[in-house]
Amino acid sequence: MSDERSDLMLEILKAIQADMREMKHELASQSLRIAALEDHFRGTLSTLYGIQADVARLKDRVDKIETRLGLKDTEH
Repeated sequence: MSDERSDLMLEILKAIQADMREMKHELASQSLRIAALEDHFRGTLSTLYGIQADVARLKDRVDKIETRLGLKDTEH
């Protein structure tokens, strides 16, 4: 009876080890996916900041043009 219990426990432990290996593999895969998403997000933010800077420069240029043409209100 003791051998049967030992064999049963060994089989249970082997199943747990297999599950743990699968979970570790899945975790590594998810970590890679998250890292890729973070890189993409950083790139998107960089693009957004560049667009904001471009819009700010264009706004300044339009303001200067309006001032030169006398189209700009002095009160804001």
